Amino acid sequence: MEIIVTALVAFLALHHLIYAAQNLFNLNQAYDAVTTVFGQDDAPAYPNSIMPKIRHPVLVWFGLIVIIGMELAAGLLLGWGAIAMLGALGSPADFAAAGEWALLGCGLALILWFGLFLTLASALFQMWQMQLGEGATRGAFSSGVFSGLVMLLLLSL
Repeated sequence: MEIIVTALVAFLALHHLIYAAQNLFNLNQAYDAVTTVFGQDDAPAYPNSIMPKIRHPVLVWFGLIVIIGMELAAGLLLGWGAIAMLGALGSPADFAAAGEWALLGCGLALILWFGLFLTLASALFQMWQMQLGEGATRGAFSSGVFSGLVMLLLLSL
């Protein structure tokens, strides 16, 4: 079971590192996506929002940096956890202790996907209405579920 959990942690680390890398390789498009969400430019169903539209470039860049930073941090924590867990195979106490890094990565990922994407972006900025929002919301939910399931596995050891 330890090998399976370690492999899942490693894949979850890779998942987050790939998201961060894809955003960095497509930085202008990522900026445009955040601009669209923050500006609520494509929210026809509910044209009025409790959240004011944000269009200031500094705030958009800040939001994008937070997103990429959290993806990167979650990936690095999970990766470090996977390496530590690999080194602790066969010793349940050491393996559980090594899994603490992975738990931190999972927790950060849950804050990113369920907190920032599903609560703030989807609900507060009304991303659910936008054309780009449907895929982003599904992806955030899938990433959050993957992170949560790995966290539950780690906690059950």
